[in-house]
Amino acid sequence: MPQVIILSNRLPVSVKKDNGKLEFYPSLGGLATGLSSYIKDSKNKWIGWPGIASDELNQAERQQIVDELAKHNCSPVFLTKREVDSFYNGYSNSVLWPVFHTLSSRHKIADAERKRWWNAYRSVNHQFSQAALNVAETGDRVWVHDYQLLLVSELLRAERSDLNIGFFLHIPFPKAKPFSKLPEYKKVLRGMLGADVIGFHTSTYVNNFLESCQEAGLAQAESNMITMGDHTVQIGNFPMGIDYEKYASAGKSKAVKAAVRKYQKRYKRRRVIVAVDRLDPSKGLEERLEAYRAFLEMEPKMRGKIVFSMVAAPSRTDIPEYKNLARRLQRIVDEINETYGTDDWQPVDYMNVSVPFEEVTALFKIADVAFIAPLRDGMNLVAKEFIASKSKGGVLILSQTAGAAHELPDAILVNPRNRQELVDALQQALSMRRRELRGRLRRMQQQLAGHTVQDWARSFVDTLQQPVPGTPAITYSLRGRARAHLLRDYSVAQKRLLFLDYDGSLVPFSEDYKAAVPPKSLLNLLGDLSSDPRNDVVLISGRAPDDLKNWFGDLPISLVAEHGAAMKKAEHKSWRTLEKVDTEWKQSVRPVLEKYTAQTPKARLEVKPHSLVWHYRAASPYYAQKYAVTIKRILKPMLKTYGLQLMQGNKALEIKNPLINKGEAARDWLKRDYDFVLSVGDDATDEELFAVLPDWAYSIKVGRGRTAARYRVADSTRTVKLLKTLSKQS
Repeated sequence: MPQVIILSNRLPVSVKKDNGKLEFYPSLGGLATGLSSYIKDSKNKWIGWPGIASDELNQAERQQIVDELAKHNCSPVFLTKREVDSFYNGYSNSVLWPVFHTLSSRHKIADAERKRWWNAYRSVNHQFSQAALNVAETGDRVWVHDYQLLLVSELLRAERSDLNIGFFLHIPFPKAKPFSKLPEYKKVLRGMLGADVIGFHTSTYVNNFLESCQEAGLAQAESNMITMGDHTVQIGNFPMGIDYEKYASAGKSKAVKAAVRKYQKRYKRRRVIVAVDRLDPSKGLEERLEAYRAFLEMEPKMRGKIVFSMVAAPSRTDIPEYKNLARRLQRIVDEINETYGTDDWQPVDYMNVSVPFEEVTALFKIADVAFIAPLRDGMNLVAKEFIASKSKGGVLILSQTAGAAHELPDAILVNPRNRQELVDALQQALSMRRRELRGRLRRMQQQLAGHTVQDWARSFVDTLQQPVPGTPAITYSLRGRARAHLLRDYSVAQKRLLFLDYDGSLVPFSEDYKAAVPPKSLLNLLGDLSSDPRNDVVLISGRAPDDLKNWFGDLPISLVAEHGAAMKKAEHKSWRTLEKVDTEWKQSVRPVLEKYTAQTPKARLEVKPHSLVWHYRAASPYYAQKYAVTIKRILKPMLKTYGLQLMQGNKALEIKNPLINKGEAARDWLKRDYDFVLSVGDDATDEELFAVLPDWAYSIKVGRGRTAARYRVADSTRTVKLLKTLSKQS
């Protein structure tokens, strides 16, 4: 079974130096919990920064870190202080974070500094990709995490097309317009599109990403699948859960019980509103404090009866924006406490410290209301942790712009920028009837218990393992032992069947589809293969019958045209049509394609007896992308009316009857008793053939892209080289 290689900015084990001695301790966060089952398996690896700058380490200490982390199946990427500052504090958190959260920055960044940050970001992403390549083997699954490593997938893909690469973004993905203001946005998108599977928390983020790819003219998007050249990417929403049982049972521990007593004594039976966050501009901390101030002003009877327990753990303290936020928060807290507080009561209990798990859980246990209203948040696991921690009652106020809002409609959902909405939500939460409160809580707990962080991780890795949705195959490069097995099985077989695609599989793609005439060397090769009485050679192509007849009609091979609409077997002289020519739908569809062919320089319309193909290989990327998307949109109702299928080929759109496909055409041969079957193809039409082959068949994908084939070769020259080797076998 291939290993899982996890890449994230931080490891599940962190390192610090105390009095000159290295100390190792568990990292906090849901990611380590969700992936714990994978990292416990010794064949898997987790690659990341250990949390200490390499400048602080001598060679012996580096080796000590490598050895200790290896015990946890982890491998470090060592970064200097300068790299950490420019890559992490600089580009990741001062540039990317505000853009992805659609926040305006109050801190002006000089162009030279920004360029230095970007160069550092690229360099660190390269280091992470190289660390993965150093341990990756054929067919491994590599799972890259979050906004710090947006370029890694493309770097991996460039080196190793045999890897199954997944990327998950833990923060929001913004709409196309604000995202396009990032100068490097196209480079970032290309980096992400190197993956086979890209995951987001919500369908909204998925749609924003697809929109950005299309607006940037980088890729074709269709039903959450993106085609970028010969590479296909599956885009999905995988909402991250929590370790539900950990929070649901935490109240039984002595440490939590002790913390509960401590806070009950501190708050003296008052009603408690709780908020637990990192101190971050995206969390809406100022907005919540101002709403609480307005609530106290509007509800004087509540003064002295409630307390706002607000935890804002220090975060990214080297970044000016965060330092300024800390000062502003402290000022607002002081003003509220001075204005409304008494000798016996402090309205806001502000904790600008990192609070351990036991204390956070205790706050959740005693709180009447969780006030979770970030301006924008990828998911917000704190909201889920609060719900899981409650045993009797508790109301969740949740920002509608947090990913968790998609799963928790029983929370009081609010616009975090609307102060009156926040005030109204506090009033509703504190006056909610017990029966309604418990009903809402029960439904949310049922949702969270059935969608844990462990389920989230399993779902993503399972999807990554599926090269094409619904198929369990794992694809390996056809080299070494795999190639030797194929040659051996071919040589001993007495009855062989070879299915060969043409364009992209036996010859390279041509800018003009009419110019892809087979070279004499290929005709000779096919002649050699078909002259062996043990071989049945079937050329199964999307080409029209006339093309195949003109090029290959003199060879003793079977021909299948238009993906199965017509065929001529080697022993027959005439073609057999499998689909009746239907001109009615063409009269509706053809004018649309002709219109956009005229508007797209160098695009071509191919009219076949049973299908229409819009070729845009030679067209400029701008026009190709623009009009390919338009054509799909305009044709959508026509396809439904006539029961047609639009196939995304390699820089081509083909409209045809979905009942006609290579898989159906191949069944005629597959009914026979062959002891060796080989199929070679490069695009989506060949996947239909791969799907009907017996498990033991040699199915070969040519080029990149997700596939159900068992093996992969890089290009058509490798296919021809393999066939030449077979032709020489006795």
